[in-house]
Amino acid sequence: MPLLNSNLSANVARSNFYQILEEVDCNMRQFTVTHRGKPKVVIMPVDEFASWQETLRILSDKKLSGSIGRAVKSKKTYSSEEAGKLIGW
Repeated sequence: MPLLNSNLSANVARSNFYQILEEVDCNMRQFTVTHRGKPKVVIMPVDEFASWQETLRILSDKKLSGSIGRAVKSKKTYSSEEAGKLIGW
């Protein structure tokens, strides 16, 4: 099976759909599917998509993102034991 380009027309994507699924699942590849020359959709691993969603959720929470920003600026560090106690593990 030849390696597919990461930018595919809808027709090429349709013809190679199962190969695309295999490459996304096994090789963590991403594909952009175009229609009439314009990008329309991205096919990516579901775990990576979930990670992006979680990042967006955190960044959209002003209180949480502010807390993270303050923590980064403070440069305070914790051992794994201390961190576990702080978060209740």
